[in-house]
Amino acid sequence: MHMSLVYRLRALLLPLLLAALLLPPAPAQAQSLPWRDKSSPFGVVTAVANRVHRDEIGAYVQLLREANVQWVREEFFWHEMQFAPGGPYRWSGNEAGLYDYDRAVGALSGANIQILGLLDYNPAWTKGTAPNLDEWLGDWGDFVYQTVARYGRGGPIKHWEMWNEPNLQQFGYESGLYRIEDYVRILDVARTAAKAADPDATIVLAGLASIWSEPPSPYNYDYFQYLERLGELGAWPLFDVLAVHPYRPDAPEGLPWRRDEGQTFPNEMERLDRMMQQYGAKPVWLTELGFPSSGWNVGVGLDQQAQFLVRTYVLAMAHPSVEKVFWYDFRNDTAPGVPYDRPAYNANEPEFHYGLIRRAFPLDPNSASLRKPAFLAYRTMTEMLGGLQVREMRANGFRGGMPATWWVRFGGDRRVDVLWNTDRSDQVVEIDCGCREALVRRWNGQVRYVIYAVGGKLSLRLDEQGSPVYLEFDPPARGGRVFRETGHALDGAFRSFWENNGGLQRFGYPLTEQVIEPEPGTGRARVVQYFERARFEYFPELAGTPFAVQLGHLGTAVLRRFEIDWTTLPKVGGAPPECQFFAESGHSLCPPFRARWEELGGLPLVGLPVSEPFAFTTESGKQITVQYFERARFEFHPDQVGTPFEVQYGLLGREVITRWGGA
Repeated sequence: MHMSLVYRLRALLLPLLLAALLLPPAPAQAQSLPWRDKSSPFGVVTAVANRVHRDEIGAYVQLLREANVQWVREEFFWHEMQFAPGGPYRWSGNEAGLYDYDRAVGALSGANIQILGLLDYNPAWTKGTAPNLDEWLGDWGDFVYQTVARYGRGGPIKHWEMWNEPNLQQFGYESGLYRIEDYVRILDVARTAAKAADPDATIVLAGLASIWSEPPSPYNYDYFQYLERLGELGAWPLFDVLAVHPYRPDAPEGLPWRRDEGQTFPNEMERLDRMMQQYGAKPVWLTELGFPSSGWNVGVGLDQQAQFLVRTYVLAMAHPSVEKVFWYDFRNDTAPGVPYDRPAYNANEPEFHYGLIRRAFPLDPNSASLRKPAFLAYRTMTEMLGGLQVREMRANGFRGGMPATWWVRFGGDRRVDVLWNTDRSDQVVEIDCGCREALVRRWNGQVRYVIYAVGGKLSLRLDEQGSPVYLEFDPPARGGRVFRETGHALDGAFRSFWENNGGLQRFGYPLTEQVIEPEPGTGRARVVQYFERARFEYFPELAGTPFAVQLGHLGTAVLRRFEIDWTTLPKVGGAPPECQFFAESGHSLCPPFRARWEELGGLPLVGLPVSEPFAFTTESGKQITVQYFERARFEFHPDQVGTPFEVQYGLLGREVITRWGGA
């Protein structure tokens, strides 16, 4: 029998079945909720086929991989795939290069990114009408069957979300779901169709949206009200995963009023737990959640969007029921119907600013303006927390003796803590880590410190309000040549550069493993490693050339620590014959520093002089002469004249990032 006929018969019988379902069910016994699988929590909403031109899908997926995205939510628009009842399906897109589902699914699965398939909305032949569900319910079942059979049976998609936000007027009532009972009917048909196409299919409830301010109505329901009705209708067995869209008008730890109570994000998830204790425990997926970075009255700043992202993910990962979080969305949106190559922009339209990357044409992963701070935050979060499990909520903002401080501990093959304070910028946290050291990084990946513990303890000052920081305790050596003096390793291009350009005497020991920091100005991922006297930076675009590994500008970084802008230092107009003058910086290079500068690689490896030589007294009272360069500091020791230690390379790496006991 043709599958669509099966669904049409089922559609005729469903009203009778629902009449029976309307009888109040016996309440389920309260049950404890299990801790869910947290192994791959990092998702984003992409809808690659619907929103990305087929020629740009490769670049788009490249950016997803850079951010270490584990899951994407890929939306299948029925009205863009089939245009007449019983008609053929269009899988490979239109003449404008959009809706190419074959290419989108292939590119995502080829990148080892897992896909949540979203199937939604009434068919093309009912658009612009008040569609009667009975007229297209059987066709809906055929659409679900055909799509799951193509991409699920033996294919990459095993999880299918059935509809999107049916509790909102635009996507429920105006799409032909006039009552909650109507959604139960399409969910029932969809489950049967999907399981027929692929018995291993997992059914995800349509993501239901939060409504904070409006009272419930026959057209809009807050998701708690909608879920309660689904439970009363006996629809709970029709889905395997519960999906919600807990958008918020405030920070995740904020306490905005939701008609009858104030709710932080953790409070909201606890209320959801209580409902599941009544109707049955399910894994919870947050299939949309985000904050727009716009100037509108609900928007937040760019950095604040990034910080809210990290805080939301960490709190979600710390909640037992929540398995996955899909950030909405990956790229800023544009207005519907505008030409793809001329996206609309409006600073005050929040729908245009939820993304992790900006909207531009063409999509260029090397663009200096593409990545928003939220992208850097997402990339750092997945790097720091990927593969780890929550071990403890040490402080939740109300307990732990630290008001408004949040502290979550993660563990696995590494130990990482995430901390932030929402109302202070001077909170000092004492940490009994039992560790040798801790690498401290900002939410965007910048290395702040390596703190060496004293007696297995250290202290951390949370000096940026609302800004999450990561502490990785005793980061394990990742292979290659390991130095027992610091516990860190050298490998790959950095090892070759270190060994071929002076080694220990020139650069000192490694102080960190290789880490990813944002490139200044662009935010592009830059692999770096800190040494006692240098920071190595890797440029893959220059691989095979002498410039693939370069030295970071630690000389100017140290001057900034002393609040000195080198461009304001006194300059000279020239230099005597034994010296070299650099018009680019306005400084000279004279003996004995000149010979050492040339010996150590000159301009490419040491950089321009950014100061004149000046006298300096060390902490021990010793008088030396120093000169700063872009990438180094030279120190002249008069008591070492005639020895190899007459001109020494300053320990800038240690000065920039190391602290003892705390920071």
